[in-house]
Amino acid sequence: MKYLKLLVLTCVSMLLGSCCWSCPDDDGPVANNQGNYQAVTMTRQQLEASVEVTTPQPMVKSGKIYVKDNLLFVSDVNKGFHIYAYNDAGTPNEIAFLKVPGATDLAVRGTTLYINQATDLVTMVYANNTVTVVKRNANVFPQKQAPDWSWASLQENEIIIDWIPL
Repeated sequence: MKYLKLLVLTCVSMLLGSCCWSCPDDDGPVANNQGNYQAVTMTRQQLEASVEVTTPQPMVKSGKIYVKDNLLFVSDVNKGFHIYAYNDAGTPNEIAFLKVPGATDLAVRGTTLYINQATDLVTMVYANNTVTVVKRNANVFPQKQAPDWSWASLQENEIIIDWIPL
């Protein structure tokens, strides 16, 4: 019984002692701007005017894949979405590129697209290779974080759409 009390006392002491000291890496984001990434930014006005349908583009960094009816959407991280005609699964045909700088995710319901574009939630209608922005909810999401948690000094109405390695 004496050894059990000593064991419990030792364990409790170790637990309490570990709360008093922390490693420098446990303090969260880097406290200065000396990171390995540079922010790519747009003004609010540029961001809101940047959505467009263009001709097919080469894939830079593929992300998630979405299938809706006879359309296939492939995310090109922070660039937009490649749109394929998916009538024949064996031979998808790229028909357009939906340019949405800062976009990483998409949800589709009927002909309505819901896209996170950097800090905004954008609702669009896609029909006949045209996109109409129906609604934009600004500042729904936080600014994009650098992969190494470094930060950028931003001007008012400046939005981070991507981070590139230095």
